[in-house]
Amino acid sequence: MAQYGVYIIEFLRAEDFCDGETLHAILEASGIPTKYEWPDTIEEFKNLLVDFKNSDYRYLHISCHADETGFELNGDEITNEEIQKFTAGILHNKRLFLSACKGANKDLASRIILGNSAYSLMGIPTKLRFDKSALFWPAFYHLINEEDSKKMRRAHIIQIVKKCVDLFSIPVNYYSKISNSTTHLRRLRIRQRQPVDNRKIKGTIRI
Repeated sequence: MAQYGVYIIEFLRAEDFCDGETLHAILEASGIPTKYEWPDTIEEFKNLLVDFKNSDYRYLHISCHADETGFELNGDEITNEEIQKFTAGILHNKRLFLSACKGANKDLASRIILGNSAYSLMGIPTKLRFDKSALFWPAFYHLINEEDSKKMRRAHIIQIVKKCVDLFSIPVNYYSKISNSTTHLRRLRIRQRQPVDNRKIKGTIRI
């Protein structure tokens, strides 16, 4: 059975603040199971995804540069289509959290939720400030762990994300699967001091 824990994969630029490394240290101090890895190549990234699967942690947290079409790793692009391919059989019934500019988009969510049977994808849909990210993610994981240290529940995630969004003024998109649907997923747009926009949306891929 998958255990409660956060597996962090981070690949940024040399001059960047490593918010994933900071998150790892805070999770360790909080007694939350965690592992931190830094790949330098796409092949290493693929191997770490397999290691995440073998670790049996439930939650994958990726910190990187991204846009609507994919991730950046040492100047190389990993497209959304490639991410879907690399995570096939790895994200089934798992949750993906992205500390990545514009990474929480409809196309990637469709690929990992409809295509790879992930429970959910959550992250920032706009340009990300790493100082705010360094505050947001530890607060989220700490509060969700205080709520239930055995598993994350959708209702708790939404409640806690709303609190963190209001506190740190970071917009969040939260995508999740809809039972027995192969064409649609649920998208929540969570914004500071605004009602949560909860919609059933059509995915961008066919399965």
